[in-house]
Formats: sequence, C-alpha cells, structure tokens
Amino acid sequence: MSVAEWDNEYARLARAASQQRSGLNHGGNDTLRTSLQRLQTNLETLPLQPTEIQRRRRLIQHLMETSSSDVEIGGAGAAASNNAGNGNGGLQQSSQMQHAMQQQDAMIDELAIGMGRLKNQTQAIHEESNMHVNLLNDMEQNLDAAHQGLESETRRAIRLKEDQSVWRLQLTVAGLTVLLAMLILLGLS
Repeated sequence: MSVAEWDNEYARLARAASQQRSGLNHGGNDTLRTSLQRLQTNLETLPLQPTEIQRRRRLIQHLMETSSSDVEIGGAGAAASNNAGNGNGGLQQSSQMQHAMQQQDAMIDELAIGMGRLKNQTQAIHEESNMHVNLLNDMEQNLDAAHQGLESETRRAIRLKEDQSVWRLQLTVAGLTVLLAMLILLGLS
C-alpha cells in the first residue's frame, strides 16, 4: 500500500465514521473498527518518518475512540427516544444531522480554501525554483565565457611576451652587427 492509497483509505473511513456519527449510516461499527486496525497495521510498511507514523497512529486512535463512543451514545439516545415514544426525538435528530452536515460543509470549505492557498504557494515556489535554475544556468554560461576569455587573454599575453623577447634579441643582433661593422671600418682606417 502506498502513502497516497493509505491517505485515501483513511479519508474514506473518516467519512464513514462521520456519517455514522451524524446518523446517515447505521451499523458497520465492527467493519469500521477492523478497517481502522488494518490501516494501522499497513502503517508500519509505509516509507514515512517516525514522527509522521506516530501522527497517523494518533489519527487512527482518535477515529476509533470517537466512532466507538458516538455509537454508544447514539445507541442509548435512540433507545431512549423509542421508549419515550415522543415525536420530538425525530425532529431533534434531524436538526442535529443538519447541524452536523453544516459543520462538515464549513470544514470542507475551509479545507478547500487551505488547499487553494497551498496550490498557489506551490505554484509560486515552482516558478521561483525555475527562476533560480535559469539564473544558475546563466551564471554557468557567463562563467564559461569568462573562463574562455581568460584563457585566450593568457595565450595572447604569452605570445606577446615571446614576440617582445624575439624583438629584443633581433634588436640586439642588429646593434651588435652595426658595432662590428664600425669596428671593422675603424680598424681598416
């Protein structure tokens, strides 16, 4: 089971527990409990950090506790309303269900808003990381160009140094030749 599959299964079980609490889905507490236990055993095989595994364990434990306590309270309330034979019990339960559904709708709306913000933030982070990649690529190209320019200037400086050495040598040979010629002329005269 992958992490995404685990998350989807947990969300499905949380919805089922919520429907059970609101009275939309009667029974199935044993099925819910066994599914939660199976989810808890699958948690050990997921490639998650220990803190994340602990957090998910707490979520499962909380869901188990709330589903079992709500079923007991709901069962006692249903028996009391049946024993009383009062018509207000059904109306009150309907009102509670509507209130619970409104709360769930509000929580879903808050989650949707949060997910929208998260999506916007991830898009901004994606754009910023692309900008950083482009800047790094530009820096790399500039560095390569600077390195090539430095190498060519170094080669040019070496050639210039060699050319100046040869020029000095040639000038020295020419000067010595003139001096030799003058000495020969002076010696003949």
